[in-house]
Parts: sequence; structure tokens; C-alpha cells
Amino acid sequence: MSSTPAHTRARLIFDACELQYDFGHDHPFQARRLAALIDLLESSGLWHSGDERHSLPFRPASIEELSLIHLPEYISAVQQLSMPEENLGDPQEEQAKRAQLAREYGFAEGDTPAIAGMYEVAARIAGGTLVALSTVMGLEEGETGAPEERPLHIFHPAGGLHHAWAERASGFCIYNDIAVAISHVLRSSEAKVLYIDFDAHHGDGVQRAFYDEPRVMTISLHETGRYLFPGTGDVLELGNGLGRGYSVNLPLAPFTEDDSYIEVMNALLPPLVMSFAPDVIISQHGCDTHAWDPLTHLELTTRSIQAQVRCAHRLAHTYCHGRWVALGGGGYDQFRVVPRVWSMLWAEMSGQALPVQLPEQWIERWRPAWEAVKEQEVLEQELAGKTFFFADFPTTFEDQAEHFPTQPRRWSISLENRRTAAMLRQILVPSPIRKVFSAVQRQSPLTDLYDLLHPGGAHAEQSEVFETPKESILLRNFCPPSLVERLTVDSGLHAFARLPEREHQLLVDIARSPDCALTLAHTSAGAIVGEVTLTFGDDWWEGLENIYEVTIEVSSNWRELGLARKLLAFALELETLEDMILFAMGLSWHWDLEGMGITPRRYREMIRQLFSSQGFTEYATTEPNINLEPANILLVRIGKRVDQYVANRFLQRISSSPQLTGL
Repeated sequence: MSSTPAHTRARLIFDACELQYDFGHDHPFQARRLAALIDLLESSGLWHSGDERHSLPFRPASIEELSLIHLPEYISAVQQLSMPEENLGDPQEEQAKRAQLAREYGFAEGDTPAIAGMYEVAARIAGGTLVALSTVMGLEEGETGAPEERPLHIFHPAGGLHHAWAERASGFCIYNDIAVAISHVLRSSEAKVLYIDFDAHHGDGVQRAFYDEPRVMTISLHETGRYLFPGTGDVLELGNGLGRGYSVNLPLAPFTEDDSYIEVMNALLPPLVMSFAPDVIISQHGCDTHAWDPLTHLELTTRSIQAQVRCAHRLAHTYCHGRWVALGGGGYDQFRVVPRVWSMLWAEMSGQALPVQLPEQWIERWRPAWEAVKEQEVLEQELAGKTFFFADFPTTFEDQAEHFPTQPRRWSISLENRRTAAMLRQILVPSPIRKVFSAVQRQSPLTDLYDLLHPGGAHAEQSEVFETPKESILLRNFCPPSLVERLTVDSGLHAFARLPEREHQLLVDIARSPDCALTLAHTSAGAIVGEVTLTFGDDWWEGLENIYEVTIEVSSNWRELGLARKLLAFALELETLEDMILFAMGLSWHWDLEGMGITPRRYREMIRQLFSSQGFTEYATTEPNINLEPANILLVRIGKRVDQYVANRFLQRISSSPQLTGL
């Protein structure tokens, strides 16, 4: 039996009325899974409904709040379809009217049937998620109190209805509680919100709601839509307009197992979160990714699902001061999987040790319910192509490895997932951050860039003073971590890591890397106002020798002073660079177009002129990231002493566009 939750700033919100969100015994989405969860939490001592210290009262979302996402006519249709048929007037006329409403607003297609009272319960669920997110953000709609006492972590298991659109129901979802809550935070604050969707189905409704919003990043790790509802979530669904680059999708191959899932999740999430710098994380933990789920084709166990939860928890504390709201979502093995997995989530969130064994009395209550549907689950597993089915009821919280035989295609599946994650890293993660968050630790062909550029032990660090109309700036190359740690970062330097303090840590990490060279421009007071990084070419360039990527950033407070051109020239003046091929990639979704007040075409020309001043030439290429946007640009400088064979291989690579070979 567990003790009182150690994390007193964690809350779980649940109301018995949420059990009315149930589409019937013949439907995959039933409230019995939520009832089984609450029973398991109480039976195992992980949570008690009467304990106000770890609960949170909430209310239904108002029509005004629902209207932040949903169209008024859709809200009205849900209200009308919620009325019991016996309360209607002329039965024939009203039935025809209801049938028309159902067809028009997504309730006539079988997966989301209209049910009596659905307006009230769906609004209640939306209100729960809104109150949860408002509470951790300190908004007045949430629980008020001193900041040091405010809940940091909140779990709302009935939430996570991520498929609902503004104008229609979809995928068992009536109101999109996630999008409503996020929209409320955007309206009430200047916060940036990170949404992570771990459900097996793509979080299309949330992505759709914020597809052009740069203050919301949506990340969805899901089974590929080639075979599964809703059929969306492709890698190239990146967002629109100012929101370009803030919609992230990692479609996973069917039958993905734990090791591959954990690998690509860890390769992608930390660098993306560092780059985006959110104020709060809201995560959806649909457990239909589990191998026993009857509706999907992934093969995860509780090992990788626990890794999801721990990853979200760690990211919240690293980047968001602990602010984290977790939601339920999908999960259709409602007795064997959902209660265990979401109990694990709450145990992690509340800082409690997870018991090993499931309570015997809980098993006695819920095993018969599972046995009543076991034959149907076996059939559904077979239809889903899952050749092995563990036909018994678990007795432990964590899965037992012997119940999950190895997938025979695991190597090819892992390779496919690795390539997908590699493409996303290349598209969305700035090069300096990719180097700090290496997806796979492998030895560079060049063991130490310092030694390469300073043969014979020549003195490394060089410095030069650059006079600007504002003040004198000191330029220094090969900056050691000890120097970077003593400096600070100017408030306008945030293109790579979004926040100055995180940019500073990023620069320290780059300075520690033996395969990176860091050149800085800083004031006499020690404020870094510009940076140039020289990093070993990864991913797409693998297999080529002496290929290095150049990146540059100048603080927005120090632009139009000639600093960028001077800093780049200073960083690249080493004569030994003539033995290398240097390249720079201009990807428009990383550009500060709003801050500069210029068009992508003008920004592109500015980059071209800057690098042309140092001997770089623009090259046409089939490199996949460059070709995503017309404004993107590849600039290359082939050193004078580069062997012609090496140069030819490089030029062949940029025109042949091979598959990414790894992370």
C-alpha cells in the first residue's frame, strides 16, 4: 500500500458525471475504463477521491469558452442533439431534424453517435482541462493561491479529446477540451504552450486549431496515417504562415516496439522543447499505443509508455518550472491496459512509488468484466494483424517481458522510424542544438576540431576589437567553456534556444564539444551579442569527409552595425579552413521575419550577400529540407586545398538527395 503522495503540488481531477461520456457497450469508447482507473487508484492507495489535498474542483466550460474553438452553430447542434427524444415535440418532424443535424455535424458516421446529455458532460470535460491549465499558469479561472503553493502538475484522465474540429465531432470526440484550454491561455496571457500527443492516433483536431499559431507547438507521435484514422499527421505537415515549423509529426511504422519508440522520442523531444522554450506543457497520454490495444497496430508495453511520462515530467521541470497538465485520451483495452497505465502516470506525477502487484480485490472486481469481452478482443487483435495475444488478466502494474514476443521485422521498422526522426531533426532543430542533443553517440571522423585547425599545437584563441557606433565589441574564437560560463547573453540573442538563459547553456555545451568551434562577439561588460558556430556536418552529409556547417546569429539589439559580416569574417579567417568544405543552410522557418520586418525573399537575399562576402556560393540542391520552401537556400565554400575527388563527391551528394542514413 502506498503512502500519501510525496508531491503535494500534484492534483488529479475527476467527477463522477464524467462517467456519462459513454457511447454504449457496443462502442470502443466506454466509461468503464475510467471507473476501473479510479477504482485501481483508490484500491492501491495512490489517490482518494475524498482527499482535497490532491484533488481539484472544476466546472463546465461556458459557451463563451467553448466558442474560443468551436463554431456557435456547432455548439447549438450539440445542445439540441443532447436532448432526450422523449422531450421532443412531433416525433417524426423532430427525428428528421435531428438526423439532418447529425449528418451535418459529424454524429451520423458511427464513431461519434449523439447521446443524451452529451452537451453537459462534454462541456464538463472541457471545463476540467481549462481549469487545470489555468491553475498551473496562475490564471484566475484556476485554483488561486500563493505561487509557491499553486499546483504544478495536474492529471485529468477524462480529458484528451483531440479529434474534435471547430465545426464537427470526430473520432469519439465532441468538444476539443485541449484546444479550448490552450486558446484560453493564449487569450489570457502571453504564454507559449507546448502540446505533446502520445496517442496512437494523430492529434489532428489540436493541430488544426493552431496550425498558424507560433505560440503553440504541437508534437504528435503516432502510428502512421497510411493505415489508421484519421489519416493525417505526415512529416511535412509543418504549420502555416507564422506557425510554420510549430506543427511536428512523427508518424511511426506499424508494429513499432519499445526500443525504437524510446530512441526516436528521446532524439526528437528534448531539442525541440529547448528550441521552442514553452511556458507550460500539456500532454495527451492515449494508451492505445499498447500492444494489447484492439484498434491500433503499435506494439508498445508499459516500459515505453512509462518512458513517455518520465520524459514529459523531466521536460516540464527543465524548461517550464514544472508546469505540466497531463490528460487521458485513447485506449481501448479498457480493463487490462488503461487503468494500469494511467495509474503509472499519476504515480510519476505525484512522486509515489508504484506498487508491484495489482490489488487482489481490484482484480476480482474487474477480471470478470474483461472475460466477458475477451473473445471479441481476440478477434479484433487478429483483424488488426497482431499475431500474438496474451489471453489472460495481468496481476502486476508493469508488463512482463515474456508476454511480448519480439517482432520479426523489428530491424527494418526501427530503421524506418530512425529515418523519419532524422528528417524531422534536420528540418526543425537548429544545427547547434542538434549537436548538443546528439541522437546517436558516434565518433566523428575528426576526433578534435581544435587539433585539426591548429596543427603543431599552435595557440588557439584569437581576439580582435571591432568598433561600432554603440561601443567596442571584442571578437574571440575557439572560446573555451570556462570563458562562456563567465559571460552572459544579450536579451536579443535567442534564435536557437528562444530564451537568453537557455541560449547561454547551449553555447556552454557547444564550447565543450571537441567537434565544434565557437566564435563570440561580446561587450566589455561580458554580454554576448553575436555567435558563429562551426559544427561537423551530420545526418544528410554522413559519409563525406571534412564537411562542416556554419551558423551565425547576431542579437536583435545589435543589428545594422556591420557586426554580422565582421564576425563571420573573423570566424572563418583561419588558413586551415581551406582544407574543408563549409556550408550554410538557410531554412525560412528559423528566420526572425517578424523582428526584422522583412519578407522571406528579402531575408534570403540578406543571407546570400552575407555569406557571399566570405566566398560562399549558392548551389541548387535536391536536399529535402532546402526544397520544402522556395526561400530556403544552400550556400557552400569549397576550400582551395580540398581534393577534387572529395569535392566531386560533395557536389554529387547535393544533387542526388539520398535517404537520410540515420540520426
